[in-house]
Formats: sequence, structure tokens, C-alpha cells
Amino acid sequence: MVNLVHLPPWEMNLRITHNQIGNLVRNYLSGTIPVEWASMPYITSITLSANNLSGPLPTWLQNFKNLKILGIEGNQFSGTIPDELGNLTNLTKLHLASNKFIGRLPVTLARLVNLEEFWISDNNFNGTIPGYIGTWSRLQKLFLHASGLKGPLPEAVARLENLADLILRNVGLSGSVPSYIWNMSKLNRLDLSFNKLTGELQEVPKAPPHTDLSYNNFSWSSSCRDKRYGHEMEHLQSKV
Repeated sequence: MVNLVHLPPWEMNLRITHNQIGNLVRNYLSGTIPVEWASMPYITSITLSANNLSGPLPTWLQNFKNLKILGIEGNQFSGTIPDELGNLTNLTKLHLASNKFIGRLPVTLARLVNLEEFWISDNNFNGTIPGYIGTWSRLQKLFLHASGLKGPLPEAVARLENLADLILRNVGLSGSVPSYIWNMSKLNRLDLSFNKLTGELQEVPKAPPHTDLSYNNFSWSSSCRDKRYGHEMEHLQSKV
């Protein structure tokens, strides 16, 4: 396993192309993000996924004012998300999933209004799903499953007109499914499984093509078995 801090300079230069730190995915890298990278503020993309990197996210990441992609999922990063991450206002993709992050998401993330993808699943965050997510009008993919965050789902999510994937598996949702969910016209994948949702499910003519409502506490309308989504609903009923 190679320590990222000790990656030879000549090899590091080969990995930096078109202002992107790439080709470092699944490279068996360990260690922390090198502070030397702070001298490269022009970088627009950092992808370090599926390695064994650790330590907290450095606050000097805020120096990357042009950064659009930060992909560090599948590592061993820990600690809280620094407030300074909210200064990366050009970010379009923020992938923090499958690490060991803790604490609450900082309110400064509300500034990330250009986000299109936000993945924080499989961490140990606490607190509720923040309402400022609803200000990310360009958001297309929201993956919060098993992140440690809990419901309720903020009403502000109804404003995410570009949302295509909404994955909220195992986030402690309760009560009924918010009615606005069925009116999100671009939603393609909806996963609300492994929660505590209740209520009677009626026929849902606008349900997203890929919907998983399994392992909740629903009751099922008999009409669901005979109409357009009958097969899917009955399949899900067998899982509840």
C-alpha cells in the first residue's frame, strides 16, 4: 500500500491533467491528503475514491476555489465536515459516502447552490436532514441512506425540480410519504425502504419507474393489486 504523502513527485505530476487530480481511484493509497496540494489552487477535480485514506478533511481544501468535483467515497476519512467546505461554491459533485464522518452537517453547506450530486451514505453523522438541501436547485442525485441523519424529510425538497435519484433508505422516516414526492416529474429512482413510514398506499399513477417502499409499516389499498402499479405494489407488500 502506497502512502499518498510519499507518492513520488514525478508520478503525482502524471496524475494531474487538465487541472484534475485523477487516476487515483482504487490505487491502494493510504495516509492523508497531502498539504502540498494546497499550492495547486487551480485544481477543478479531485477523485480519490476506494482507497484507504484517513484523517479529517483539511480546512485548506477551501483554497480550491475552482473545484467542481470532490470524490473521496470509500475511504477511512473521519471527524466532522469542516465549515470551510461550504466555501467551495463551484462544486457540482460532492461524494463523501462510505467513510467514518461524524457530527452534524455544517450550515455553511447551504452555499453549495451548484451541487448536482450529494452522496453521504454509510457514515455516522447525526442530526436531522437539513432543510437547506431544498436550496440546491440543480441537484439531481441525493444519496443519504444509512448516513446517520434522520428524518423528517424537509418540505423544501419539493423545490428540487431536477431531482432524478432520491435514496433515503434507513434514515428513520416516519408518518406518511409526503404527497409532493409523487409530483416530482424527473424523479426516476425513489428508495424509501427500511424506514417507519405508515398510512395506506393508494394507486400512484406518477410513481417513479424504480421505486422501493419495502420494509415499512404501510397498509395497502386493494386497488393497488389491479391497476398500473399492481405488480410492483404487491411485490413490495410481500417484503413489509
